[in-house]
Amino acid sequence: MTHFAAADYAAAFTELRSAAFGFVERVEQFEIAQSYACLAAHRLGHDSDARDSLMRIVTAEKVQPHYRSIKLPDDVRIEVNAVAAKLLTNEEAALLGVTSAAKPEITVPTPTKQPNVALTAPRDGGPDASQPDPKPQPKKPVPQPTPPSQPKPATPGNAGVPPAGDDTRLATQSASKMPALPATTPQPAVPDPQAKPPTPQPPTRSADPSLADAQRAIDSGDIDRARSIYNELSTAPSISHTVALSVAEGLYRVRDYAGAAKAFARAGAIGRGAEGYHYYYAVALYETGRYANAKRELAAALPYVAVTPDVTRYRAKIEGAIE
Repeated sequence: MTHFAAADYAAAFTELRSAAFGFVERVEQFEIAQSYACLAAHRLGHDSDARDSLMRIVTAEKVQPHYRSIKLPDDVRIEVNAVAAKLLTNEEAALLGVTSAAKPEITVPTPTKQPNVALTAPRDGGPDASQPDPKPQPKKPVPQPTPPSQPKPATPGNAGVPPAGDDTRLATQSASKMPALPATTPQPAVPDPQAKPPTPQPPTRSADPSLADAQRAIDSGDIDRARSIYNELSTAPSISHTVALSVAEGLYRVRDYAGAAKAFARAGAIGRGAEGYHYYYAVALYETGRYANAKRELAAALPYVAVTPDVTRYRAKIEGAIE
């Protein structure tokens, strides 16, 4: 929340999403964290991430309605509702008690108390753009093209030498002293019989629509379809590190622990700001019998997740597992 208050929305979004991992069984705290994560993403212009946070609140509301009673400042709630009215369907927004009337223009606060530079700062060193010009300025004369310079008269020191910059004349003089070359016909390139044909690269497609489809399947209770979408993404020939982490999380949520463990392994190192994923990875590893690795991932996760009953239960299982 310190980063959010300082308008460092990128750091705030990462930390709030990580914090929300530990609140999965404390619905009010979970929804508060996701509300601020939604605003941080929206203020960064990342509406897909903002909608993802809103959909997590919507999913939680289907289990235990808390959103209308969670403790949010009035201005924060108004802005979250406005973003929800913009990014959610009418049915999704209705679960939060939001209607299309909650769709005002949203002004993103700036990190300082200075006035909005875009409205008040002079442009190009001129007068204040927000104030009328008290005195009309005379129009500047349109510059006329400069006639080409005349060549210098020949002198003993420069006879036969074109003036500096006269490339055309220099090229003409040089060409007149060179013998003509016979015309040649370009020959087609002979293919190298030893060369290997280039390997065709698979087209890269955006995973965002598929991730959204999987989330909708979860929201509608179609876990099998969500699992199928996540499994297809996990075997795609080319996905980014961020998408791989999202797919691994999705497989964890649909209880495909083997698939989640593979997806986390494919994603590679879990970087700073995403430490909460270590907990999901730890559970997936434990459920697939890799206890030593599960203990390692759990140790990496514990400093960054809230110790909820769910975390406490799995911590006891993982730390007590006999390798």
